[in-house]
Amino acid sequence: MKICFLTNELSFKHGWGRYSIGLIKELIDRGHEPLVLMDKVSEEDDLKEVESYKILSSQRSDLFKPFFILKDYFKIKKITQDCQIIHSLIESYAPLAALLAKDKLLFITAHGTYAPLLFDEVLTGYLTKKSFKKANKVFCVSKFTQKEILKKIDLENTLVINNGVNYNEWQVDSSPHPLKEKMILGVGALKPRKGYHISISAMAIVKKKYPDLKYYLVGDQSNKDYFNQLKELIKKYDLENNVIFLEKISDKDLIKLYHQTDLFLLTSINIGKSFEGFGLVYLEANACGKPAIGTYGCGAEEAIIDGFNGLLVPQNNIEKTGQAILKILDNSILAEELSRNGLKQAQKMDWSNIIEQYIQTYQSFLEKL
Repeated sequence: MKICFLTNELSFKHGWGRYSIGLIKELIDRGHEPLVLMDKVSEEDDLKEVESYKILSSQRSDLFKPFFILKDYFKIKKITQDCQIIHSLIESYAPLAALLAKDKLLFITAHGTYAPLLFDEVLTGYLTKKSFKKANKVFCVSKFTQKEILKKIDLENTLVINNGVNYNEWQVDSSPHPLKEKMILGVGALKPRKGYHISISAMAIVKKKYPDLKYYLVGDQSNKDYFNQLKELIKKYDLENNVIFLEKISDKDLIKLYHQTDLFLLTSINIGKSFEGFGLVYLEANACGKPAIGTYGCGAEEAIIDGFNGLLVPQNNIEKTGQAILKILDNSILAEELSRNGLKQAQKMDWSNIIEQYIQTYQSFLEKL
């Protein structure tokens, strides 16, 4: 199959990039021919073995102006002429993908927040909805994302395929030495819907029993207002020696942190139209043999099976979050069980298994052409 993918980047640093790399790499390994069109301002390319072009208008700003959709179309339609399939790996390129798929198959992946946001734009919203209806399939990364999309638009072409994880990439030859004190890790951009203000507040509860606890937060710090809010919380709860912020670290260092931590914590919350579509980081923690704590009422419910590979807590509930952390830290038998099951879950959700659902769907429509 010759497939053209539209995405913002091929970088391990962000969720969209990790998703794109995982899917495309598996297709290459199976002998298919991906062609990738990326955001012109993407800085990194962590998948060198694929034909790719940094040519698309910026998905974060320009694509809210429909003029750029037409501009991109005329610029790249010749590049995609030999492709049988056009697949937009992020929501914001869906209208452009629909134009390119005039006589081809069209697929769109819906991750979470971006689709509902785009639907509410005036002209761009109309074009995005039209492209979603035209698609042969809209792949939703969770049932929660599917539900949120169907609130906005009546579709009969959605298919839920959970995110995959590259299990082997998270393994190490020898585990790094654990820290003397208890350690918790959170990974994701510092923005309100990630719920760091809840998890940091919960640390005040946990600190009473584990005063030397370390909580590492790894993620983009460009939202300065929220970053400052978190620093004020840390000061309020006297957590200056407990919470450590990290940004732009290497994959090697991130994997080391995952293997050193006692548990992974990301208490995502729904804010307006923003929500956690799945939470690939939970699977990455599981791939390192670590239990994960997430929240009910979002896509985390499909990454974490409560009581199996981690625990789920109500959103915005500081006390329940603190109790869940202590439940794992206090009970080594439970922690080991969740860790073992986490490894099993990550192996089950490896991209080598997940990709089969995509290939079967592509082929089923190709056979009808």
